[in-house]
Amino acid sequence: AFFRVDRPWAEQYLLPLFSWNNPIEAKAAWEGFLWSPRLYQPLLTAFKSQFLDSANHYFELGEHRQQFATFLTYVALGPTEGYSLEEFRAAISALPQEGLEKSAQALFQALEGAADQREDYWKNRVQLFWQQIWPKSRDLATRRIAESLTRLVIAARGEFPAALAAVKDWLQPIEHPFSAVRRLHESGLCSQYPTDALSLLNAIIVDQTWGPRELGQCLEQIVQVAPNLAQEAHYQRLHEYARRHG
Repeated sequence: AFFRVDRPWAEQYLLPLFSWNNPIEAKAAWEGFLWSPRLYQPLLTAFKSQFLDSANHYFELGEHRQQFATFLTYVALGPTEGYSLEEFRAAISALPQEGLEKSAQALFQALEGAADQREDYWKNRVQLFWQQIWPKSRDLATRRIAESLTRLVIAARGEFPAALAAVKDWLQPIEHPFSAVRRLHESGLCSQYPTDALSLLNAIIVDQTWGPRELGQCLEQIVQVAPNLAQEAHYQRLHEYARRHG
C-alpha cells in the first residue's frame, strides 16, 4: 500500500528493510508483507533480488514460510515481467522439502481456480512451470507432493492425459486417497479417458488399509467404455482391492 501511494519514499525507506543483509529486519519486513501479499508488478520488480533471495532463508520466515512458497509459485506462474525462468528455477530449487510440498499444493489450487479456463491455464502456465521451473530430481518426491499432483491432474479436465503424462513419474501411493478418487469419479474423466484414469488409480492406490468408496464406481465407468481394460493386470488388482474394501 505504501509503495502504491508514495513509491520514492517506499523505495528509500521500506525496500531496504527486505534485504537479508540484516536478517532481523528482513524477517520482520517479509513477515509483514506475507501477512497479506499482493501480486503487484511494480513492487515485484522493485524488490526482485530480495524476493528471490528469500527462498534461501525459508525457515527464517517463521510461521509465514509456507505463505512465501505459495506466493513464489503464483509469481512464477505469471505472467510476471522482469524475471527469467532460470531465476524462478533457482528460487524454487532452493526451497526445502516443505516448501516444495506447499508449491505443489499452490499449483493445484491455481489450476482449479482457473474454473472454465483450466485447459488453457494448464497449457499456458502450469505446464511451462512444470517443464521449465520445477526441480527435476525425483529424489524430492513425497506423498504430499504426489497428492497435490494427483489433484492437479484431475483439475486439468480436458488436458488430463497431458497433465498425467507430465507428472506421472512423481506420483506414488498417497496416504488418504479418498478425496482424490471422489474428485476423479465426479469429474467424469474415467469415462472420457479410461486408460489414463486406470493408470492414475494404479499409481496412487496400492495397499492402503481403507479403500475409497468411489473406487469401484470409477472402475465400473472405465470398463463400460473400454471393456478390454478388464483384462489388464492393473484393473484386476484394483478390482480385487475394491471388492475387499468395499
